Amino acid sequence: MSSLETESFEIFPFENELPSAFADRLGIIYASTVTDEHKKKAGQFFTPLPIAKFIGEFAVSTGEIVKILDPGCGIGILSAAMAEDFIFINPQIKTIELVAFETDVKLLPLAEMCFNYLRLWLYSKGVELNYFLCKNDFILHNSHILSGREDIHEKYDLIISNPPYFKLPKDDPRSIAAQTVIYGQTNIYSIFLLIAAKLLKPGGKLIFITPRSFCSGNYFRMFREQFFSQVDIKNIHLFESRSSTFKRDKVLQETLIIAASAKLNSSPNQLHLPFDQISKDSIIISSSSGMSDLDKRTWMFYSAETLIDINSYQKTLHLPSNNEDDKVIDVFRKWDNTLHKFGWEVSTGKIVDFRSQEFILKDPVGNSVPLFWLHNIKYMEYNWPTENGVKGKPKRQYFLSNKDSNKLLVPNLNYVLLRRFSAKDDSRKLIAAPYLSTTLNEFDKIGIENHLNYIYKKQGSLTIEETIGLSALLNSTLFDRYFRTFNGNINVSATELRDIKLPNIKKIIEIGREVLNENEITQTSIDGVISRQLKIKL
Repeated sequence: MSSLETESFEIFPFENELPSAFADRLGIIYASTVTDEHKKKAGQFFTPLPIAKFIGEFAVSTGEIVKILDPGCGIGILSAAMAEDFIFINPQIKTIELVAFETDVKLLPLAEMCFNYLRLWLYSKGVELNYFLCKNDFILHNSHILSGREDIHEKYDLIISNPPYFKLPKDDPRSIAAQTVIYGQTNIYSIFLLIAAKLLKPGGKLIFITPRSFCSGNYFRMFREQFFSQVDIKNIHLFESRSSTFKRDKVLQETLIIAASAKLNSSPNQLHLPFDQISKDSIIISSSSGMSDLDKRTWMFYSAETLIDINSYQKTLHLPSNNEDDKVIDVFRKWDNTLHKFGWEVSTGKIVDFRSQEFILKDPVGNSVPLFWLHNIKYMEYNWPTENGVKGKPKRQYFLSNKDSNKLLVPNLNYVLLRRFSAKDDSRKLIAAPYLSTTLNEFDKIGIENHLNYIYKKQGSLTIEETIGLSALLNSTLFDRYFRTFNGNINVSATELRDIKLPNIKKIIEIGREVLNENEITQTSIDGVISRQLKIKL
């Protein structure tokens, strides 16, 4: 038994301990020596051992030599799990060549421990491990790829990663390096994914565990366009629980595992992903609540065009997790209307709190108007004014209307007001309220804060039936379920609302009329109206 040590303590592998289990122990020890703030700043959410082993099953090695890249290795648990899996399923393997990147100086000694033990363990199995632990930043080290220079000397059979997750400021060197492939303030993991796709050999595979946020939204549109042009998605595993995947790090995040192959012609003896041979043109989507029920996961086969309209501008990726989701997606696929087709538009509230302090008032004055915040908007109703704001903190409910502030206000017309953000543990993605101008007809303008979206008619005003009908649609179980198949964010963007398909205008008006005649507006009554009017079963 070898002894492995750092500057401050000594750690021994247990007898016959698998390298992945040793890496997991090292991760637990490391977590006890650093603050949560350090891990959050570095985007460090270590892969739990059951998930590392599960990811290890996603690729099959058939050759004697396998070249692996782990671009954000942390302790090295994913590389260890993958190597273990290769040993058990491929008796022909002779050499594993591993390149791993890690920049955290606190982690590097532990990663060296992991890889040294992995090397000894593989040697005992008759397999040689040649590894290089690179201390450079993965994105900056490969920035020439993002700038369009494809003169890459090293490419890989397999790239595995649980990359860091955090938003990059626009002035960050990594954002600047990736400015041709990202839009706005993006999350660092998407740049990892895109570089990895460009580093694959012909027929090479990538397997990543990431948030679901890349599936939709304007910030990730450029990423999706380039990523889907580089790879074919083969497998996706969905974790339905926000909290259980990275429970040890107390992370609330919708995550998935994505496995994809390079679009280039396959080479002999390439790595294979599960089901490659029996479903060459299919995507397999599996799902589990978290990691405790991985052995009970369910899966279904989909054609790629069912999940991604590659010819569309947004190239949104839909991720159904059951038959009900399939039926909902099919309903929307049959519609061809959008807000723009009806002459409607969606915008984001113009009033930004910290920029408009001089106009935001606690009490009304002669020329003040209502100011609507996120907390004013409830399911199918608004509550204004209110004493308490978010988490009991009072919000000033009035906005001063004068020649300097009028550009931030909108005419007092009929609107559908929607929350732009949902809580991470919220049961609903879409929360909309019909606003009718007659309820506050003493005002000629209203203010809408930046955490709200509002839908309006570009010429004139929405009718009462249109306002109520569209609000009911957006609050329905049908729309909520559909939205969840592609939106993994807490953000409900105007772009997504602008692109969402709608039934014809007559149906929306009829929905509005029927809802107006309901004695009580509840989720059950709304869903009943939608079901009857659209002739679908919810």
